[in-house]
Amino acid sequence: MTNILMHLMCFPHIVCFVYYRRIIPEINEDLGSFTGDATIGNFVLQLKKKEYRNVFYYRLPFVVRHILNFFLRRERTCYIHTRNIGGGLRVEHGFSSIIVAEKIGKNFCFNQNVTVGWGKAGKPVIGDNVRIYTGAVVAGAIRIGNNVTISANSLFTTDIPDNSFVKGNPCMIYEK
Repeated sequence: MTNILMHLMCFPHIVCFVYYRRIIPEINEDLGSFTGDATIGNFVLQLKKKEYRNVFYYRLPFVVRHILNFFLRRERTCYIHTRNIGGGLRVEHGFSSIIVAEKIGKNFCFNQNVTVGWGKAGKPVIGDNVRIYTGAVVAGAIRIGNNVTISANSLFTTDIPDNSFVKGNPCMIYEK
């Protein structure tokens, strides 16, 4: 009975996935970052995760995402308010995370309790292949380069060059 109910609740999501994956290629890239393959079967499996639903709903038009949210709720404490995020967006345990950036590149991944947002001069710009671990804070009009890993519970308000591993409060930057 529970399985049948889940399939009924997933049906509108499947229809949207089949339709929008052709129009918005980032939807396939996002699903691939969670599963490795963008198939309908993998999509249905990922719908059980609130974190994936946040990513999927982020890509959809405003009205569609709110209608689908009635069927399967998103993670309510994970806010993604960035206009331009490349494909491959991945959320791992996105509880209590806020992402507000000027631009985010491809293959961006973040964990729980991460804050990316406004500082005195504006919002950050984040490059490709960036991963931010639990509890990190990235604030201000800074640039985070490509292939950067930010460790847990770190605070960053300065630019970070490409191919870096950064940690600490205040931040210490290491080359990979």
